[in-house]
Amino acid sequence: MTAAAPEPFAPDVDGVWFQLVVDDPAAGAPYGQYHREDDLVWAEFYAGGSLRSGRLVGHLQPDGSIEAAYCLLTAAGELVSGECHSVPEYTADGTIRIADHFRRSDGSTGVTYIEQIPAPVREA
Repeated sequence: MTAAAPEPFAPDVDGVWFQLVVDDPAAGAPYGQYHREDDLVWAEFYAGGSLRSGRLVGHLQPDGSIEAAYCLLTAAGELVSGECHSVPEYTADGTIRIADHFRRSDGSTGVTYIEQIPAPVREA
Protein backbone atom coordinates (compact mmCIF):
# COMPACT_ATOMS: atom_id res chain seq x y z
CA MET A 1 0.00 0.00 0.00
CA THR A 2 1.41 3.39 -0.95
CA ALA A 3 0.58 6.61 0.81
CA ALA A 4 -0.70 9.63 -1.05
CA ALA A 5 1.88 12.28 -1.80
CA PRO A 6 1.82 15.01 0.86
CA GLU A 7 0.47 18.42 -0.01
CA PRO A 8 3.21 20.99 -0.74
CA PHE A 9 4.10 22.89 2.41
CA ALA A 10 4.53 26.60 1.88
CA PRO A 11 4.52 29.43 4.40
CA ASP A 12 1.29 31.38 4.87
CA VAL A 13 2.02 35.04 4.09
CA ASP A 14 -1.22 36.44 5.53
CA GLY A 15 -0.46 39.41 7.78
CA VAL A 16 3.30 39.00 7.41
CA TRP A 17 5.55 42.06 6.99
CA PHE A 18 8.46 41.85 4.54
CA GLN A 19 11.39 44.05 3.58
CA LEU A 20 13.41 44.04 0.37
CA VAL A 21 16.86 42.51 0.79
CA VAL A 22 19.39 45.17 -0.29
CA ASP A 23 23.17 45.39 -0.41
CA ASP A 24 23.26 48.54 1.74
CA PRO A 25 20.62 48.44 4.51
CA ALA A 26 21.69 51.91 5.68
CA ALA A 27 20.26 53.33 2.42
CA GLY A 28 16.80 52.11 3.39
CA ALA A 29 14.67 49.43 1.78
CA PRO A 30 10.98 49.22 0.89
CA TYR A 31 8.79 47.19 3.20
CA GLY A 32 5.21 46.00 3.06
CA GLN A 33 2.55 43.67 4.35
CA TYR A 34 1.05 40.67 2.56
CA HIS A 35 -2.51 39.44 2.97
CA ARG A 36 -4.25 36.26 1.88
CA GLU A 37 -7.85 35.14 1.70
CA ASP A 38 -8.26 31.64 0.26
CA ASP A 39 -6.29 31.79 -3.02
CA LEU A 40 -6.31 35.61 -3.29
CA VAL A 41 -3.03 37.29 -2.25
CA TRP A 42 -2.40 41.03 -2.09
CA ALA A 43 0.19 43.37 -0.62
CA GLU A 44 0.87 47.04 0.01
CA PHE A 45 4.43 48.35 -0.14
CA TYR A 46 5.66 51.48 1.61
CA ALA A 47 8.46 53.98 1.17
CA GLY A 48 12.05 52.98 1.56
CA GLY A 49 15.08 53.32 -0.66
CA SER A 50 13.85 54.36 -4.10
CA LEU A 51 10.20 53.32 -3.59
CA ARG A 52 7.37 55.65 -2.70
CA SER A 53 4.45 53.19 -2.84
CA GLY A 54 3.32 49.97 -4.49
CA ARG A 55 0.62 47.33 -4.74
CA LEU A 56 0.52 43.65 -5.68
CA VAL A 57 -2.40 41.32 -6.37
CA GLY A 58 -2.12 37.68 -7.19
CA HIS A 59 -3.30 34.11 -7.06
CA LEU A 60 -1.94 31.40 -4.74
CA GLN A 61 -0.88 28.33 -6.74
CA PRO A 62 -1.36 24.71 -5.58
CA ASP A 63 2.41 24.43 -4.91
CA GLY A 64 2.34 27.47 -2.57
CA SER A 65 3.90 29.89 -5.05
CA ILE A 66 2.14 33.11 -6.04
CA GLU A 67 1.44 34.41 -9.57
CA ALA A 68 0.93 38.17 -9.32
CA ALA A 69 0.94 41.55 -11.00
CA TYR A 70 2.35 44.68 -9.40
CA CYS A 71 2.56 48.43 -9.86
CA LEU A 72 5.10 50.65 -8.10
CA LEU A 73 5.70 54.40 -7.87
CA THR A 74 9.34 55.30 -7.29
CA ALA A 75 10.49 58.26 -5.21
CA ALA A 76 11.54 59.88 -8.52
CA GLY A 77 7.95 59.62 -9.83
CA GLU A 78 8.51 56.71 -12.25
CA LEU A 79 5.75 54.12 -12.63
CA VAL A 80 6.98 50.51 -12.76
CA SER A 81 4.65 47.60 -13.48
CA GLY A 82 4.96 43.94 -14.25
CA GLU A 83 4.28 40.36 -13.26
CA CYS A 84 6.07 38.04 -10.86
CA HIS A 85 6.25 34.43 -9.82
CA SER A 86 6.91 34.49 -6.08
CA VAL A 87 8.24 31.48 -4.20
CA PRO A 88 7.97 31.67 -0.39
CA GLU A 89 10.10 29.41 1.79
CA TYR A 90 11.26 29.15 5.37
CA THR A 91 14.85 30.10 6.19
CA ALA A 92 16.97 28.10 8.64
CA ASP A 93 15.90 30.44 11.47
CA GLY A 94 12.19 29.96 10.70
CA THR A 95 11.45 33.31 9.04
CA ILE A 96 9.89 33.55 5.59
CA ARG A 97 11.91 34.56 2.53
CA ILE A 98 10.30 35.10 -0.87
CA ALA A 99 12.15 34.91 -4.19
CA ASP A 100 10.32 37.19 -6.64
CA HIS A 101 11.06 36.25 -10.25
CA PHE A 102 9.84 39.35 -12.07
CA ARG A 103 9.17 40.47 -15.62
CA ARG A 104 8.53 44.19 -15.96
CA SER A 105 6.34 45.78 -18.60
CA ASP A 106 9.49 47.20 -20.23
CA GLY A 107 10.75 43.63 -20.80
CA SER A 108 13.43 43.59 -18.10
CA THR A 109 13.61 40.52 -15.85
CA GLY A 110 15.31 39.49 -12.66
CA VAL A 111 14.95 38.08 -9.18
CA THR A 112 14.61 40.05 -5.97
CA TYR A 113 14.26 38.75 -2.43
CA ILE A 114 12.13 39.92 0.45
CA GLU A 115 12.41 38.68 4.02
CA GLN A 116 10.03 38.63 6.95
CA ILE A 117 10.45 41.45 9.46
CA PRO A 118 8.69 42.33 12.72
CA ALA A 119 5.63 44.55 12.25
CA PRO A 120 6.93 48.12 12.01
CA VAL A 121 5.65 50.91 14.25
CA ARG A 122 3.91 53.28 11.86
CA GLU A 123 3.03 56.87 12.71
CA ALA A 124 -0.66 57.77 12.42
